[in-house]
Amino acid sequence: MRILLALLLLAGSAHAAPAFGVVLTNDTTKIRAEVTDLPGSNELLLVAWDDLPGPSPSGAMVFYKDQGTSETRYFAVGGGGPFSIVDHGRHTLIDGTLGAVYNLVQRDPDHPIRLVARSGRKLDPAAMLAKYSAYEHVAAPGEAKPAIEAAVAGAAAHASKLCSARLGPQIQWDQFTKAGKLALAKQAMAIFEALESLCGEKDYRAAVQALAAVRVELRADAPGLELKVGGATLTAVISDTNFNPRETARQWLENHL
Repeated sequence: MRILLALLLLAGSAHAAPAFGVVLTNDTTKIRAEVTDLPGSNELLLVAWDDLPGPSPSGAMVFYKDQGTSETRYFAVGGGGPFSIVDHGRHTLIDGTLGAVYNLVQRDPDHPIRLVARSGRKLDPAAMLAKYSAYEHVAAPGEAKPAIEAAVAGAAAHASKLCSARLGPQIQWDQFTKAGKLALAKQAMAIFEALESLCGEKDYRAAVQALAAVRVELRADAPGLELKVGGATLTAVISDTNFNPRETARQWLENHL
């Protein structure tokens, strides 16, 4: 629970200064991306964005850094993020000072969106954390089990209707409650959203319709989100270092359903 605790501590300390942090903006649009170290990790970053073109105009995810010989690339953990970021080490002159230039790549690497690090723009790590929690369905502090259960049931019903399926949630509440990690149980919503996103394709739709239950478990020592299909049950194992569950689940489902 070390990283989760670090995130919760960050939420209560809006003025905590990250070791690395940058605010990126575009000259001709309102696109804004914020990047900062993920508390409790030496390798991961928290990335938040606004006004991005496409189906995910605003959100936040956990990224990792891929250091190359001539550039640094940032990708969403688990794959499936709405974009990647590339730092070629270039700079440009802005208002008399040098600002680093980054490329935000959505689909076509030959046509990236140019973003520039602006001086004087401050990060709000607590707001970034809140955006991540909302985007990836981590329950808010104090959110009780009935509210979480209702949210998951709603996500299951929506996915079932869209996919013409019967997807029953089977959350192992005792595991989450005894471990004091009830907030993570809400991420079951992300699994249903991942299933729902596949139902526009005939083959995936048939595979989803073959499922009858989504079982959600907690295992603290799991390296990340783990998924498996047994019979008509999809089992998702959530852990403390489970990041970007919706996108990670979609990538796995695309390869295994």
